[in-house]
Amino acid sequence: MVMYCKRVFCAAIAAAAAACAAAQSSAVADSTDFLGKGVMLPEVEKVGNASRRSNSSSLDAGVVKLDKENLLNLPTMTGEPDIIRAFAMQPGVSEGVEGFSGLYVRGGGNDQNLILLNGVPLYQISHLGGLFSSFNVEVVDNATFYKQAFPAMYGGRLSSVVDITTRKPDFHEYHGAATLGLTAGMLHLTGPLFKGGKTAFDVSVRRSWFDVISAPALAILNAAKSGDGKKTIARYAFTDVNARIDHRFDPANTLQADFYWGSDLLKFGSKEFSPGEEDSYFEQNTDKLRWGNTMAALSWHHTYNSYMKSTITAAFTRYKSTYGKESIDQAEDEREEAERTDRNRIDDLSLFARWQYKRSNYDLRFGSFYTWHNFMPSAVEYESVKSEETTALKFSDYRIRANEVGAYADFAWEPAHWFGVDAGMRLAAFGIYDKWHTSVEPRLLLRFTPVTGFSIKANYARMAQVVQQVSDSYVNLPTDSWMPVVRGEDLLTSDQVGGGLYYDTSDGKYSVALEGYYKWLDGVAEVNEDYSYSYDRMQNILYGRGNAYGGEITVSRNAGRLTGSVSYALMWANRQIPGINGGRWYPAKFDNRHKVNVTLNYKLSDRIELNASWVFATGNRMTVPAAMYQGMQDAFFPSTEAPAPNRDSWDNGLGLNYYTNRNNVRLPAYHRLDVSASFTRRLSGGRKGVWRVGLYNAYCHFNPITVRRREWVNFNGERPWDVYYETFSIFPVIPNVSYTYYF
Repeated sequence: MVMYCKRVFCAAIAAAAAACAAAQSSAVADSTDFLGKGVMLPEVEKVGNASRRSNSSSLDAGVVKLDKENLLNLPTMTGEPDIIRAFAMQPGVSEGVEGFSGLYVRGGGNDQNLILLNGVPLYQISHLGGLFSSFNVEVVDNATFYKQAFPAMYGGRLSSVVDITTRKPDFHEYHGAATLGLTAGMLHLTGPLFKGGKTAFDVSVRRSWFDVISAPALAILNAAKSGDGKKTIARYAFTDVNARIDHRFDPANTLQADFYWGSDLLKFGSKEFSPGEEDSYFEQNTDKLRWGNTMAALSWHHTYNSYMKSTITAAFTRYKSTYGKESIDQAEDEREEAERTDRNRIDDLSLFARWQYKRSNYDLRFGSFYTWHNFMPSAVEYESVKSEETTALKFSDYRIRANEVGAYADFAWEPAHWFGVDAGMRLAAFGIYDKWHTSVEPRLLLRFTPVTGFSIKANYARMAQVVQQVSDSYVNLPTDSWMPVVRGEDLLTSDQVGGGLYYDTSDGKYSVALEGYYKWLDGVAEVNEDYSYSYDRMQNILYGRGNAYGGEITVSRNAGRLTGSVSYALMWANRQIPGINGGRWYPAKFDNRHKVNVTLNYKLSDRIELNASWVFATGNRMTVPAAMYQGMQDAFFPSTEAPAPNRDSWDNGLGLNYYTNRNNVRLPAYHRLDVSASFTRRLSGGRKGVWRVGLYNAYCHFNPITVRRREWVNFNGERPWDVYYETFSIFPVIPNVSYTYYF
């Protein structure tokens, strides 16, 4: 049932690619010398949209920062930019399965990324598995991505940090934007809330209309099939709301309230019934998936003086998902109904306190945090009605409460132009099952600049994680269960060492970055073959270790009409988990050995901007039988000799599948070209309209996302013992168009 749900869900989603860029503007300055003569400085013009990256002078490594303009110029699949897809285009990051919004950073899992919205962690980051990001770009001020050298203020995940900050409201006037696209619409408004200029709001609402535009086609399809006694059930819709209110008490004190709510509904199924009245039968099967985030936060920003400031935040977050299956079977006078519901939920109450003291050559950041977790790993309810007899059952309906507390300090110091150091320490404790588990997480970054424009950097970071998302299939779904770590005395941890060479031309127009890394993972979770058949999702989880290592090179053009970057990454990712693959090391699912990214942005004029991105990656890995033996499904070979990923290997009368190794087959290489263009028309009163058009997968290359098992069927309908495999792809070339009106 779960595997069927995943296959149908997979066929319903789509993906967006991302490319990155950053903006600079022209400036005209004038001054007066001490003799009173006016001196007009020459005009300096820089056009283009280059993203901000780690460079030779910065005291960081492996960082990419995108602002709103960068994000709006990304080629997309449906006209909706996706922040997560933008960062998935970076070297060292695997995109996962096409159509699913995921980040697999330097050998880590999709659940090992810390996603922050105004400093508050969120668990689920996509609508429809990746077709839309949860973050409306119109409300985003900037988004920063860290894949190494993590500042000490970040923790709780192993592999990366995505820190998203929303725009400040406008305290002086009202304005906004409205977007109309093929699949969704958006309305954004900002302005003063009351007279006096002390309180302002910023709010946006998005809503998809897949369900609206698909309803006529579905009605026509069902009308055509009704004569055969068949109908199709299908519906998808999402809604999200972002809201922010700022109140200025005085120049030194601001109160900020943030709210986010997102909800998805996916429904699919079928009906079969008697087309005539002589035979009375009716059968209906329906699957429903619901998932969504809720976040509410209150922050107090205080400025002590020109050197020191602080932020104190109290927040509540909730992530919940529900998978339900309903069936109705009626034949003549007998009717049977059954319904199963599987719920997963996490409630967090958090308090964060952050301080910063910054002078010309050093920056001190320190703070503390506390989170109360309330987990519901799985709550399964089953109810059936047959012959007026009702059976109701509940399984694994329980709560797990945990506490997470800690403090951090980070000191960045540049005593000379040729040397800089950023040293930090994060201390955390996790209390669960009446036990406390501690984590000491040091961070260190060194930068040497022997000559202007060239630097050498080395870094080390240790991270720990207390929550995990577990999936029992090749494709990760939003409804896969989030749960606390359950591996005895230890937390999930990673240790990463890295280094790099960075070069910038004197005019800043070009830059080159060469980085290498090695990462150790401890506590990596995998499920055994009994996981899908267990009502309690906390059971049948195995833990082990992993490693990842590789090198990356990026060449960027940062200014001019043409901006962009070319990058290449060489990567390895491996796992070793007792109870899987006979305890031997095996390649991870997203062990994408080679990855190439090309992103280009060309500003043709003030009105027209062209964008393109191309990605190439070695294919993902999956487990496929090396041999199949007919009539031996009951031979009971030991699992070390025939490691089966699930029970399907032993039933259906297909014989015994023999697996030489976990993830023993690599899919064909993945490559895709996305192109887009934006056309801006300036209107009176400061208003403007922007058309955005594009092509996803412009040369229509069908990228395999998995392989399917097939059997030859002869002319008599018989199935001889002749099995083969074929690749399965979803996405052809997909056009998109949207119009945004700014007022």
